[in-house]
Amino acid sequence: MLGSNTFTMLAIALSLAALPAAATSITTTFTGTNGFSGNMFSATISKSLTITSLDVDVTSGAETILVYEKTGTYVGFETSPSAWTLESSSTATGLGEGLSTTVAVTPFSLLAGNTYSLYITISAPASATMFYSNGDSTYSNADLSLALGEGLGGLFGTSGVFPSRTWNGTINYSVITTTAVVPEPASLALLALAVPAFWLLRRRLN
Repeated sequence: MLGSNTFTMLAIALSLAALPAAATSITTTFTGTNGFSGNMFSATISKSLTITSLDVDVTSGAETILVYEKTGTYVGFETSPSAWTLESSSTATGLGEGLSTTVAVTPFSLLAGNTYSLYITISAPASATMFYSNGDSTYSNADLSLALGEGLGGLFGTSGVFPSRTWNGTINYSVITTTAVVPEPASLALLALAVPAFWLLRRRLN
């Protein structure tokens, strides 16, 4: 017979599941009057999360938006494509300066206790602009903190890198939480049968 402690340990071992919480977001501003191709900035993560979409401030028309990520600082890596991971490439229809244009991105996760760099840029057309504000800014909530940042012209600064620029936009995300799910009695009964059978099989093999 399996004791109550064994049942408890089996229940705990099989009951932990990672579940996404309700969607939430963090917004910087949409009042920038400067701009070029894109921005780099850092994100310090307090709770593990999955980025699901963006709202950006771009010129009107069809545009391709790229999202890159790297662990650690972006400083010194602005013109080093090999240091970055391309997380998403999406097409969006820009609504124009000062307006929020939603970009559906390929979801990707950032883990708690780490600082990441994000690079959000327009890759086409070349005439398109991503708007940003002059100056350094910090935005934070209970889940993450953004320290902004730099503006870049061209892909990875081929047309210039401009310090003290604040990305205009919103990051939409879901916090990843861990919750305990108590197994049903029938599941525990199956475990009670399976464990002795596995023990006997090991004895026979030995």
